[in-house]
Parts: sequence; structure tokens; C-alpha cells
Amino acid sequence: MTRAWNITILEPIGLPDAEIRAGLQGQNLTILDSRGWDDGALMSVCQGTEILALTNRPISAALIEALPLLRQIIVAFAGIDHVDRVAAECGIEVVNAFGYANTSVSELVLGLMISLARQIPTHNNAIRRGGIGTMGSEIKGKTLGVVGAGQIGSEVERLGAALGMHVLTYSRRGTITLEELFARSDFISLHIPLVPSTQKLVGADLLARMKPTAFLINCARGPLVDSAALHNALCHGLIAGAALDVFDREPPLPCDELLLGHPNVIATPHIGFQTNEAIRAKGEQALKHIQAFCKTTDS
Repeated sequence: MTRAWNITILEPIGLPDAEIRAGLQGQNLTILDSRGWDDGALMSVCQGTEILALTNRPISAALIEALPLLRQIIVAFAGIDHVDRVAAECGIEVVNAFGYANTSVSELVLGLMISLARQIPTHNNAIRRGGIGTMGSEIKGKTLGVVGAGQIGSEVERLGAALGMHVLTYSRRGTITLEELFARSDFISLHIPLVPSTQKLVGADLLARMKPTAFLINCARGPLVDSAALHNALCHGLIAGAALDVFDREPPLPCDELLLGHPNVIATPHIGFQTNEAIRAKGEQALKHIQAFCKTTDS
């Protein structure tokens, strides 16, 4: 007889509750929306939980240690840096939704790149105020520098090449240096994980190597870029502009956020993954991970 697992879903993962319940029929399932709850509240309702599913709410060491039966944490998201590393030390399996937003993030990068080249937000505002257009640039024939050769970086390369761009790629196994990529590129797009060695990787030195006509795009992780150094580079005309979907903190951002006040910055509130298709894909992955664990793990 197959045993029933105690599963708690802490927040929306991308699928309707009815679909999740149907997919986990026979399990002891609790579905919550615990966004805004503190650890104390979670500890009281999650006792006995063996499988925990979430999206991007932080999971602290204290919470993990308070759940002695916990065997697996399912993250319906690409990054897992919001799950405390003590999970691994406790032998808890942490599984993410790998690659669910590859297309949505890549297409956003393309949209931001074109928006920078043609100043689309500026022109949108101008016509509403009775203004006229100014000169833009084509991206065909320009050099696209992609930092990171993972699945999203590779898709950005493919899209850029399809539009007639020359593509340079930096990776640990590549032949081009980061300094050379920054010096040669007209557009630079970041696609690397946030780890201690990449914190503020793009600082004053790399920004100073960029062409004054070049643009920086970050749809990966905000802290990859030194915000103060980027603001300084923009104010002194060292680069032409930037498009940022991520910042040092998650939106909503304070009104005095430094980079939001610069006219050559296009900002979006971390929407790289926010398409109907991507949200469903991450939910489906999370559900399959739970089903697989329940099926293959001995009681």
C-alpha cells in the first residue's frame, strides 16, 4: 500500500489549487498563501511536513530546523538562494524549476535591447506631451556581448544572431575575457548566477571599459552590478544607457532608488519570468517534482 506524504504548499506555485489537488490525490496536502507570515506562524502550521513547496518566499535556517520530518523543498522558481544553505547540511533535497523562464527572459532582453536602441519609452512619453521623435540606432550589425553561456544566455545569443548581430560570449571555459567583451560590445546582457564571486562583478572597472555608445542589460540578478558605479557611469556619459529588470532588492522599490531617477535607464519590476506560459511551466515542474518524490522515495 502506497503511503501518503505530508505536503505543504506555502504560496501560489503557478497552477490552480484544483489542479494541484488532482495531481496529488491521496496525499496529505495543505495549500497556503503564507506571503507575509513570519517564521513563528509557519512553524506552527507546518509541523509534520515532509515536502515543502514554495516560489520565492525566504526559508530560514530556523524554519528548516524546526521541521524535523522535512525531506524535500520544491522551489517553483529558477533561483534557490532564498532557501538557507542549512537545508543541504540537514540532508534535505532542494529542487528548483530549471529553465522554466528561458524563453520569457530571453524575449524580455530582446525587447529591452530594441527599446534602448530606439528609445521607445522616451518616445512614448514625448508623443503624449506633444513632442516629436529623436534619432535611434539599428541593432543589426552591432556587437552583442553575452555574459554567461547557460540556457538563457544561449537563447539570447540565438536571438541576437537571428537579427544580424555579432555575438561575443563570456564563460569560464571560453576564450574571450570579460574585459575584452565589455570593451568590444555595443550591448551587454548578463546571464550568470549570483554567488559570492559575482557580487558586484560589474563595477567601475568594467563599466569604464565600455564604449560611450554601449548599453548594459541586466535581467539576471540585481547585485551582479554595483549600482553606485553604474549610476556614476551613466551620469558621466561613460555608457549610453541601461535596462534593468532586477535591482539590489525586490520591487516595490523606494521612490528615491538611485537608478530610477536617471533618464537613460529603462526599468521594469522583475518581470522576466512573468508570462502566462512561464508561470504555468514552473508550476507544472514543481508538481512533477513532488509526484516523482512521492513515487520513488521509500517510506
